[in-house]
Amino acid sequence: MKKLMVLAAIGTLVFSGPSMAASVTSKGGYEYDKNMLSDPSALNWNIEACSHGAITPEIQAQLARLMGVSGADVRREFCRRVLTAYAKGAIPYEDYVQFAQGHVMAPSILRALRIAGSRPLKPQGRDRGDIVLPVSARMDSGETFKGSTIASHGSGRFSVQSSRRSVKCSGAYDLSDRRPTVTLPVKCSDGRTGKVEVTRAPDLMSAWGKVKLSDGSTGRLTVGKRP
Repeated sequence: MKKLMVLAAIGTLVFSGPSMAASVTSKGGYEYDKNMLSDPSALNWNIEACSHGAITPEIQAQLARLMGVSGADVRREFCRRVLTAYAKGAIPYEDYVQFAQGHVMAPSILRALRIAGSRPLKPQGRDRGDIVLPVSARMDSGETFKGSTIASHGSGRFSVQSSRRSVKCSGAYDLSDRRPTVTLPVKCSDGRTGKVEVTRAPDLMSAWGKVKLSDGSTGRLTVGKRP
């Protein structure tokens, strides 16, 4: 996934201190990046990439007051609000240039930072803020599983039902674990246990991997869209 020039400018300015200068993309590049961010997957990925930068205590405190969030949430909220507003066309190119070249918080950027609800698009969930993705697995034995993963409030869980009558299998995972490949334990209602080795896409909206259960059966797993 491409890390956008606009994102790089924002990250350099806010998370590296006021003495740093940022590269400014052209008007055409700005429009191209805006179109890229209209894809929810690209938007989510770039928010995630932007939110890992370092930040000085002074800037962190100033932004926390401006946005009405805790210090721990400043980086993600800043990136989320600004990039979401930019994707919607709410931050003109001229305001972006002022911000990148002169550290000027133009009115459009200030408005974006004060809008707590300017969230990127996500798949529909069971509760507000949940991310729900479909899961399917096909075992070499012919047994199939279908269900979903639900990510909410820092934790995730998955539950699938087997084609073998009413057997259900489930497990949990930690959303703070950012490794691209993780191994998750799984437990089934018929007594079987096992593990799932999952490789996640950069946007975290799809994954694929292998399943191995305690009865010796193995299979392949897909989460979200097929890669």
